[in-house]
Amino acid sequence: MKKNQSIFILSFSLLLLFCKNGFSQYFPNYDVELFKGTVPFNMPWVGGLNNPQFSEADLNNDGILDMVIFDRTGYKLMTFTNGGTSNTIDYHYAPKYEKNFPSMDSWSLLLDFNCDSIADIFTHTTLGIKVYKGYYNSDNELCFSLFKKYLKFQSQSGPLNLLVTGVDIPAFCDIDNDNDIDILTFESFGGGWIEYYQNQSQDLGYGCDSLNFVLAEHCWGLMFEPADTPTKWLNQSCPWRLEELITPPNQNNIDSRGGGSRHSGSTTLAFDNDGDGDKEVVIGDISFSDLVYLTNGGTSSSALMTSQDIFFPNYSVPADIPYFPAAFLLDIDNDGVKDITAAPNSENGQTDVTCSWFYKNIGTNNNGTFIYQTDSFLIRDMVDVGSGSAPVFVDLNNDGLTDMLVANRNTYGTNSTITYLENTGSDTLPVYKWMTGNWMNLSSLNLKSLYPAFGDLDNDGKKEMILGHMNGSFLYFENTGGGNNISDNFILINPNYFGIDSIGGFFTPLILDLNGDGLLDLVFGESNGSLNFCRNNGTLTSPDFSNVQSSLGNVIVSQGGSLVGFSVPCFLKLYNELTWTLLVGCEGGTIFQYNDIENNLTGTFNLVDSSFANIKVGSFSTPSMADLNNDGIPEIAIGNYRGGITIYDTSTIHNYSSIAGINADWIVEIFPNPATDIIKLTANHEIATAELFDAIGRKLLTVEINNLYEFQLNTAHLSPALYVIRITGTDGNSAIKFVKY
Repeated sequence: MKKNQSIFILSFSLLLLFCKNGFSQYFPNYDVELFKGTVPFNMPWVGGLNNPQFSEADLNNDGILDMVIFDRTGYKLMTFTNGGTSNTIDYHYAPKYEKNFPSMDSWSLLLDFNCDSIADIFTHTTLGIKVYKGYYNSDNELCFSLFKKYLKFQSQSGPLNLLVTGVDIPAFCDIDNDNDIDILTFESFGGGWIEYYQNQSQDLGYGCDSLNFVLAEHCWGLMFEPADTPTKWLNQSCPWRLEELITPPNQNNIDSRGGGSRHSGSTTLAFDNDGDGDKEVVIGDISFSDLVYLTNGGTSSSALMTSQDIFFPNYSVPADIPYFPAAFLLDIDNDGVKDITAAPNSENGQTDVTCSWFYKNIGTNNNGTFIYQTDSFLIRDMVDVGSGSAPVFVDLNNDGLTDMLVANRNTYGTNSTITYLENTGSDTLPVYKWMTGNWMNLSSLNLKSLYPAFGDLDNDGKKEMILGHMNGSFLYFENTGGGNNISDNFILINPNYFGIDSIGGFFTPLILDLNGDGLLDLVFGESNGSLNFCRNNGTLTSPDFSNVQSSLGNVIVSQGGSLVGFSVPCFLKLYNELTWTLLVGCEGGTIFQYNDIENNLTGTFNLVDSSFANIKVGSFSTPSMADLNNDGIPEIAIGNYRGGITIYDTSTIHNYSSIAGINADWIVEIFPNPATDIIKLTANHEIATAELFDAIGRKLLTVEINNLYEFQLNTAHLSPALYVIRITGTDGNSAIKFVKY
């Protein structure tokens, strides 16, 4: 064993606290149809896109390249299988493959570095680049094992981490045509030169199965990227070459190394677009909305950028992606020719609906001509309302069918709006129709982060609306319509309902009779991650929400030391449950689950799970509940910061037979197995957390292990059965089964 090998003992008394009301894993329901007019959305509930990064990979080992999208917003991975129909965009969302990927952040690109025709992963880590090697499991699903925790290059002082910031996206390409993967990246400390890291795997006799880098060029292509203009400086003297000038000529914003004014933020795509053996590049800059295409007039061993298109492609519709565009190369339409997609690389201030540009290559792979097709590739097939979606179920036309409103924080360049999806199906088969993206013209309020709640607050048989928002107060709307098959009509009556206020803001209200006294109460979340309770001290016809109880149930959903949590409450009664379950969305993107709520409104609710049903939608999860098919079992719709919605069906129990994110290089052992009273688990990687599941997937326990290599578990009180322990560390996940006699 390595350092920190002391044994960590888990007392089973902790386990008893988590056994009660454990819940199975719920999977998304993609069968609910959505139409715009008579045109169906092909994948409405996928969850939206904001900052997609596109890669190709054969997910199911069928010989057809599928598509993997890693979205910088919330670090959300999405997998799409490709039907492979020639000259056709033929993608189908296939989330089953997502469980086989490791956790990643900032940027992630898939390519085959070791020539086995299986995609590998290059992704950002705090100290540079992490690499995972791809392989296929027994079900022909693409999986990954850690290959390099930190990618290094050989310097005069020894091996150093090959640093790439989380802001930039480097280019991975065989620059010198020796059949191994090299790297182009801008200087890690904010300079404007491209560094060329040459992979010497072939040179050293390893074939292409290794990653052995040297810094071959400080100034690849002799091109410098200034901070104040998209135009690049070509044919510059490299300040690192002693035989050349220390300061490039005819420029006046030069730093002490002769490198030009520092700035951080560049994306790089490299490929041979003219068939001459050297690589052209497409560059995006954090300060501009344009892509710049640079032609390489040099050779594979001596690059020289000789011309540039600063509004690429100037022969079609140039990319205009505020701000910080990134370009990706893959065959979108199955014609055997690589196309280009482009998307914003910045999470802040980006265009969040027209954020997936597709340029079809009508030329060849050696003579590409890229023609604009759309700025909303895939997004036009999804519900995507901008940034920060929040679904709320309500019957707006009083026809007995549950409609859906989808609020947002905002859409690029506008204030918050609410999208109205009308249920035009039946009480057992919901079918939604997109009615408007600006319900009630609420954008005219000039507010952000609108969030509605509905309830009959004056006992007139019609629901009223309370509208929360970013500024931390409530707007009250009276219903002047309503009734059987008569649509609701809301009129703003009070812009500061009961004077409820908070410094934090981002109010997310919910109206329900929480204490069972027959009067509707008000519960709301806010930015600090807690919940507030306004007990109705009025009457059926005249509510009184003047008393605000903060810290309801001592709920707090801020994570990782953050001072904010952005709580969104949802009370429901799950399948076969007679008591309340509280689900709370949060900034981190998981769903917190609480029980022990009845007769405990002044006490502390029991935290069942901080990742309910293992649901992870990205960031800023916003749950809402309704029984859409009239089976007495609720569905849960969850929004996220990417602007989309995912619907989960809680009627189906799923065995936890497939453990998410298993890494093949983990070696895990349990002794004794079968277990008696105590088992000892050891692993060859540091363990951060351990989770115990029963045979049908109910999570019984989650404990922090603090990066040790082994721990003990008291199993004396476990019932005889099969169990699974999942362990998670910085190097991925693994799992092992054991039997208790």
